[in-house]
Amino acid sequence: MRSKFLLATALVLSTAFTADAADAPKRLPVNITNQDWLKPFPGFKIVGNMYYVGTYDLGCYLIDTGAGLILVNTGIMGSYPLMKASIESLGFKTSDIKIITATHGHSDHVADMASFKKDAPSAVVYMSERDVESLESGGNFDYRRPAPEGRGGLVYDPIHVDVKTKPGDHIKLGNVDMTVLQAYGHTPGATSFQFQQTDAGKTYNVMIVNMNGINAGVKLLGSPKYPTIVEDFKNTIDMQATYKPDIWVSSHAGQFNLHQVYKPGDAYNPARFGDQAAYQQKIATAKANYEKQLAEERAAAK
Repeated sequence: MRSKFLLATALVLSTAFTADAADAPKRLPVNITNQDWLKPFPGFKIVGNMYYVGTYDLGCYLIDTGAGLILVNTGIMGSYPLMKASIESLGFKTSDIKIITATHGHSDHVADMASFKKDAPSAVVYMSERDVESLESGGNFDYRRPAPEGRGGLVYDPIHVDVKTKPGDHIKLGNVDMTVLQAYGHTPGATSFQFQQTDAGKTYNVMIVNMNGINAGVKLLGSPKYPTIVEDFKNTIDMQATYKPDIWVSSHAGQFNLHQVYKPGDAYNPARFGDQAAYQQKIATAKANYEKQLAEERAAAK
């Protein structure tokens, strides 16, 4: 009797395991076509205790708060070892990261969060409440490919979000108080950050601005899973046009002219990231591109 019971139990467990395995999301193949995303770039000091630790194109930032580190953006799959090397070259340890956040939920900015969490398991993940589903599904959820199609599997290791943020919230650690700002449009929960850094007696208004570009294939009038996309783009661009940052950077190197204003080994000079005319030109370009695509889509819909 006992042997029959054990056999029956084993069959149930085996069946359950097989069903779970069959239902488990598959890992989608990685196809990174932009080689600059995984091209190494030496870490360097931007201003005060803020550092660039991203790759050649992916803007990732480390902030030393005096009570631990804040990491903004973690790059695409495969960025982790490059970023870790940059962080260590600057004299920091990834195990001292206390907070991890990102400008938005696309894989090229969040896909290696899980790797950093392994180094710093107690680090708290902050993310816009409107992009949480993307992270916690491992990139499987994307409004551009809504259910039932979706992506069909995991793009990266799912990330548990500890704190869901909204515009006006603050991310505080040590001597840093970052304000969360709306940058909706590029993704439903795209976010910018504003905080202060003091260096050599001067206090800088620093902004990590998520520039609001429209990815190829995105439809402003054809996104049923993102019904406010038209208004979100407009509101964000109008808001960003009013910003007056002393220092500004963004999610991609090209968005803040990194390689035009800085070469590895250049002397420390925060002012290189303070060009207001260049900032306004970036916003004007985003606005022109948005208005052009919206007009074209409206004309085509008539």
